[in-house]
Amino acid sequence: MMFYLSLFAMAHAGNSPMPTRSTSTIFSSLLQPSPITISIVNIVLLVILGWLDYITGDYSLIIFYLIPVSLAAWHVSRGAGALFCLLAFITRLTADGAGTSFSFSYSPLHYWNVFVEFVFLLIMSFLVATLKRHLHAERSLASSDPLTGLLNRHAFFESAAHELHRSRQSRQPVSIACIDLNNFKEINNRFGHKTGDSLLVEVADAIRATTRGSDLHARFGSDEFVVLMPDTDSTAALPLLETLHHQLQQAMAHKDWPVGFTIGAVTSLRDLPAIGEFVHKAEELARTAKERETDGIAYVVV
Repeated sequence: MMFYLSLFAMAHAGNSPMPTRSTSTIFSSLLQPSPITISIVNIVLLVILGWLDYITGDYSLIIFYLIPVSLAAWHVSRGAGALFCLLAFITRLTADGAGTSFSFSYSPLHYWNVFVEFVFLLIMSFLVATLKRHLHAERSLASSDPLTGLLNRHAFFESAAHELHRSRQSRQPVSIACIDLNNFKEINNRFGHKTGDSLLVEVADAIRATTRGSDLHARFGSDEFVVLMPDTDSTAALPLLETLHHQLQQAMAHKDWPVGFTIGAVTSLRDLPAIGEFVHKAEELARTAKERETDGIAYVVV
């Protein structure tokens, strides 16, 4: 078993996912098992299957070896799936070597069949990993804005609701900002929609570059962006938004685009509202400031 663990560690090195925010419930952790959990379960399965192979002799259990291989390919990586194909192959050979009482165990045809089974497992591992990758790509396309790559409105509300729930439990402040573009329609009218699209991409890039990895950012409308900042009070949110506003102005000045930005921001220290109400408050601040032709940040703490 230690041999299996060391091989798994070698295969998984360099493919470890970035650490994510720890889940707060046992149910969510079961839905997202860690690579170590998958490896331990798979090793136990291989030991059991090897023992069954030993006592059953010539009967093929290849269909059951698909379980650890598929688990590794789906939950860890394609390389891990290939590794468990190899471990399954070794397990089969070890069981055959130990089962000397079976006359057919050492025939060339038998080992050819074992090799064919190994190739079959490799192919299935590749297919499972490819399916997982395509499903992930489809999910990303469904949740992101096709132009900017930021979250779309639906995906933002879904992710933000989880963040607010976590913040309520940990009693941490949350800040949200609505970024409105001023004079964007004139860009489309004067320079065309292609230039307008380029401008929106510049804005999205500036938002990504200025905000933190834990923040959620989305494009809501044609010229409206939203940023949710978990675990962020006014002392942290306001300097970040001032930096963002400055970066946006610099990006527009660099391209000679006559566009300004109005940011409506709200920090909630306690009694976090529902995400819809939270967004509405930030949008109202930005809309009021925009109607007054104010290019800057309107900020409140509730």
